[in-house]
Amino acid sequence: MNLVIDIGNTKIKAAAFNGSEMVQTITDERNSSNILDFLRTGNKMYSKCIISSVTEIPKKLKPITRYLETEPVLLDDETPVPFTNLYSTKHTLGKDRIAAIAGACWLYPDKNVLVIDAGTAVTYDFKTENEEYLGGNISPGLTMRFKALNSFTAKLPAVESSDEFGLLGRSTELAIRNGVQNGLIFEINTYIETFGNKYNDFVVILTGGDAHFFENKLKKPIFVVSNLTLIGLNIILQHNAKMF
Repeated sequence: MNLVIDIGNTKIKAAAFNGSEMVQTITDERNSSNILDFLRTGNKMYSKCIISSVTEIPKKLKPITRYLETEPVLLDDETPVPFTNLYSTKHTLGKDRIAAIAGACWLYPDKNVLVIDAGTAVTYDFKTENEEYLGGNISPGLTMRFKALNSFTAKLPAVESSDEFGLLGRSTELAIRNGVQNGLIFEINTYIETFGNKYNDFVVILTGGDAHFFENKLKKPIFVVSNLTLIGLNIILQHNAKMF
């Protein structure tokens, strides 16, 4: 059994994999101890483990070693991955983006894939049919755009996302919601269209916290993969196990 742990700024995600099959997962707040309860369930021992963390590993997670048969792999820019990384500043590449591309390589091998992660920020990452990661872009996400309009203006109100929006607003609240949501939908569609003009055959994967908001609002058929980062971390873990 493999153990995958993804430590973000506010949340921790963990998953147990039997080979390539995810059998159990949990999402926890950084200040909670539910992850340890998850590990204690059934008194399992994990043969392999990988940890991805945007900050130092919280002290409360130190006891996880008692459930591991080997030392965990700590993901960084030198960790071997199952694709050719052409990013010029590998040490600045987000670990979630690395994992997402690894997941795309496993889900769609020998395919051109555009990965769109719609979260706090929206990231666009592209890997080729030759399993080469060409790079990507970063843009503000839905919530960040709403907050920016409220924070950096004197009179614009705080507005939240909703499926109730249209092309033109007849109130300031609707004008903001339409502008933010349509703006990001237009942006994503334009990325998809631009890549479509260059690559005749490519797949679009949508992931991240806002993925389901955009799922039915984009032109090209897309594949929503909620746990792409966890899947990718497990693939990196398996890749490393084969190498050493």
